[in-house]
Amino acid sequence: MTKATILISIIVFGLISCGPKTEADKNESLLSPAELFVQSIENEHNSEVYNSKEIIQFDLNLVFGGKIRFDGSIQMTPNAGMVNMKDSNKTMIWDGQNAYTSDSSYSKARFDLLTWSYFFAAPYKLNDKGTIHTILGQKLLNEESFDALKLTFEDGIGDSPEDWYVVYKDQKSDLLAAMAYIVTSSKSLEEAEKDPHAITYEAYVELDGIPFATQWNFWTWNEEGELNKLLGSAVISNIRFIKKEESLFKPSSDLTLISNN
Repeated sequence: MTKATILISIIVFGLISCGPKTEADKNESLLSPAELFVQSIENEHNSEVYNSKEIIQFDLNLVFGGKIRFDGSIQMTPNAGMVNMKDSNKTMIWDGQNAYTSDSSYSKARFDLLTWSYFFAAPYKLNDKGTIHTILGQKLLNEESFDALKLTFEDGIGDSPEDWYVVYKDQKSDLLAAMAYIVTSSKSLEEAEKDPHAITYEAYVELDGIPFATQWNFWTWNEEGELNKLLGSAVISNIRFIKKEESLFKPSSDLTLISNN
């Protein structure tokens, strides 16, 4: 190949690579690093297909402190806006505004309805209305490096707007790897920040091209990204997509309305 031919090839390649950008390229170039972070997780978790489903159903076996916390089925809208939880002892429903239970002596029904459904839908909740994103760069979690982002909320958003999350993304796959978090629903922000936890998402499987973590582990967590103590775990199984039935999230007369306090 002559020098002239090489020069022409370089020019042609440069013209091709500098050709007109597609609409997707243009849109992506306008996104902030935080928006790109969130979008990469949503894309990897196939959010378009996930959000097209009517109802997600799965079994959840949840153990904390060596004791079964919940062992039953969950049916929920993809955005966790409505939730139905059933185990052998009770039925709990979140209808989008209020929580109901068939066991009025169980004090954690509202927490259960809002928390476990949120953890399941987390990859698709990062860009909800009122969310605030702060890029943290690369952070260690148990001595492994992840891309990280802090998620906070505007005033008045959600049940506990003072909650925050540190979102860890796998650098190779873009899957949601873990989230550190605090819970302020029954305590002050200062108290909650003394006891932060983390959930790790593991054992991913695919259904209709959507990746789902089938193993959750809950840990103590600190700013250095150390996971020192395993607090609990959950196994998610029998994931299915079903049609919505109006009665699914409509509390029957034998269910008790739970106070928001």
